[in-house]
Amino acid sequence: MSSSDLIPPRVRRMERVSAPRLSPAHGPLSGLRVLFTGTVIAGPFIATLLADYGAEVIHVERPGQGDTFRGLGPFYREEGKVLSAPFANDSRNKLSVTLDLRIDRSPEAKEVFLGLIKQSDIWVENLVWIEKRYGITEELVFEANPRIVIVRVSGYGNARFGGDPDRCDRAAYDLIGQAYAGWPNVVGTEDMPPTRVGLWACDYITSMMGTIGALAAYVEAQRSGIGQVVDVAQYEAVARIMESYFVAYLNAGIERKREGNKARSFQPYGIFRARDGYVALGAFGPGVYERFLEAFCAATGIPKEEFPYERCAATPEAVSSPDGRKLDEALTRFVSERTCQELEDLFNSYSVPCSRITTPKDAAQDPHWISRELFVKAFDGVLEREIFYFGVVPKFSRTPGRVWRGTPKVGQDTEAVLKEILGYSEEEIESLRAKGVI
Repeated sequence: MSSSDLIPPRVRRMERVSAPRLSPAHGPLSGLRVLFTGTVIAGPFIATLLADYGAEVIHVERPGQGDTFRGLGPFYREEGKVLSAPFANDSRNKLSVTLDLRIDRSPEAKEVFLGLIKQSDIWVENLVWIEKRYGITEELVFEANPRIVIVRVSGYGNARFGGDPDRCDRAAYDLIGQAYAGWPNVVGTEDMPPTRVGLWACDYITSMMGTIGALAAYVEAQRSGIGQVVDVAQYEAVARIMESYFVAYLNAGIERKREGNKARSFQPYGIFRARDGYVALGAFGPGVYERFLEAFCAATGIPKEEFPYERCAATPEAVSSPDGRKLDEALTRFVSERTCQELEDLFNSYSVPCSRITTPKDAAQDPHWISRELFVKAFDGVLEREIFYFGVVPKFSRTPGRVWRGTPKVGQDTEAVLKEILGYSEEEIESLRAKGVI
């Protein structure tokens, strides 16, 4: 049997349905269609970013219970309805389709899945052991759509790109990606154990790398007419932003230690306790240091000559010297006696970077955040009312992104996608439903 014989006749005959068909036209990616299969969190957020920028995104969920991500807390609960807060923001702007992805067990499921592949430009997946569990191979996907970009997200990467096959086959989560990359080694202070970075930071960094890879491969596919696989490993995404940690060791044998809230290689650069909260203050290089010293000495009356840059701030040795420690003690005391607002006003008036450590309450009341439309409302299909979502980042001058819908109900768009994009009749859809395929 040739590879083309593996493609159902309906899929072979299928014509492309232009995107967007079921989502509003907006953003720089309008005209792009993305298929997403997977769950928490790196894969979904790649699809979310693409949807924010205008791609029509079809999210495949399991019939009945839907995406496992819907069960991740914290939750909004009201009148018997339960909505996962992290899932809400990462499921917005998507069409929800239910489909049993075990295509090796059902010719109908295979036909629907490969139809979705043929109608898509990018397929994002972070399903575990997709070939073993579902019978979905890259060869089959490329046979159905030679131009498609496949973005594969995993903890350790795909063995075809190198690495230990056994390790590549391991399961992973955000925490595991952090651990294998070594990220917890640089968080906190030396007297602390390695510390996890919260809020699924590894997953979200992985998503950023995956989105860049997806769009880069898509641009190339438009030129060549041939798709490819983008292999996104969680630990590699985190390690990439830790490049100096590894390069310092590889070239100089230096193992960087946990620094806590203040940098050790120059100062001031750290988080300080103010009278009513915390502020971050930074001054790197002689120019900014000079402006910092002008502000600090003008406010305290201390002669600038007491804290020369080369003796107090320029090198790790200067920072740890008696003069360097004296500066840190004087600055720490000075900050503790003033409010965050006073410190922001003072240092920013001298063009020295300084900001309070913002809380959600601060952000919700901050005119700068509000004016940049970082909190937007959209109708949520689970709670059946409008709720707040985080806005679109970054901004586009001509083709702005948009949050056009909130969380869909499980399978809310199944019938519309099958009819409008894949060309199924109502009778065929009912048959699929009766067989448990959707």
